[in-house]
Amino acid sequence: MGLYIHVPFCGSICSYCHFSRTADHSPENRRRFVDGVLAEFEMRRAGCGVLSAGKRRLATCYLGGGTPSELEADLVARLLEGTVGRLPLAADFELTAEANPESLDEELARRWRELGVTRVSLGVQSLDAGVLDLLGRACDPATAREGLARACRIFPRVSADWIIGPGLRKENLLAELTEAAELGVEHFSVYILELHQGTRLAALAEQGTWQPAPDTEIERLYLAVIEHLDGLGIIQYEVANFSRPGAESRHNRNYWLGRPWLGLGPSAHGFWGRRRYANFDDFGDWLDEVESGRLPEASVDPLDLSARRLERLILSLRTRGGVPLEWLPGRGWDTEQGRREGLWEIIDGRLVLTGRGFLRIDTIEERLAGLTP
Repeated sequence: MGLYIHVPFCGSICSYCHFSRTADHSPENRRRFVDGVLAEFEMRRAGCGVLSAGKRRLATCYLGGGTPSELEADLVARLLEGTVGRLPLAADFELTAEANPESLDEELARRWRELGVTRVSLGVQSLDAGVLDLLGRACDPATAREGLARACRIFPRVSADWIIGPGLRKENLLAELTEAAELGVEHFSVYILELHQGTRLAALAEQGTWQPAPDTEIERLYLAVIEHLDGLGIIQYEVANFSRPGAESRHNRNYWLGRPWLGLGPSAHGFWGRRRYANFDDFGDWLDEVESGRLPEASVDPLDLSARRLERLILSLRTRGGVPLEWLPGRGWDTEQGRREGLWEIIDGRLVLTGRGFLRIDTIEERLAGLTP
């Protein structure tokens, strides 16, 4: 099983971010957050015989956000002690924590390592000052480089996030990825910038003062990243994820394999038994529920057999392993057309998306959902 804990606190709010997060957090609210996560964990544990009996070993834990590096080390220690520390661990247990370069200083990094963090995921996004400014990042290129070097020196595994969006020049982007790889980064998550209502970037686009890059430019950059990282020995294994062999994110990979995980904290999602649940997004709403002794679930989806089959198909399609041809719909699905269009290949009886296919995965998934009974 896996465990995901969402830490909603940030030092500042980026112009593109739509996740559950807040830059308005006091020491009291950070303490109440940790108390709330521990309370939610105990409620879920008490309500599940498998969990309370310790019948599943914890393979991975992921502290995401938000920005977990905004949380004091002592609170992180208490958070882990009351969750990870109360579960039997797999022999190769992996503990990942997200951080921003400006908030992961030497002292915090070393304390995290002492607490058992084996992988750190740094939100770099870019090493270009103009791009960082547009994204509303609190980090400048020099600080990002220092953070990357520090993380690679202290942690066994380091992942870094990059964003493909406006203001990028291909040669600069590829040079940045090379620089990070030479520092020791073994895993990259490369995301395409998306506009979401309520963000500053979306408002700028509506006002006409800024426009996103055209789709043709995004495709050119995305395909160039795939080819470039492959040349560095860093292979794409999922739509947005690339790694050296053996350095894949085990936690995220388990999502695509459909393995169970608990989600704790505001906006966290979980998959347990035959149900998916989503916690309340708003920190205050989530906190009110757990402090009142109620599970903070905003929605629950009891997956029937058809939904589970479709989910298995879609999640597998996101990976480089692709899907067996027999999983595909028998009617209305034209395998040959997609191959002619360069969206996928047929390899050893499996349909495997190409880079161009990954770019169009939302459309492909919608098509599959409409054809799968």
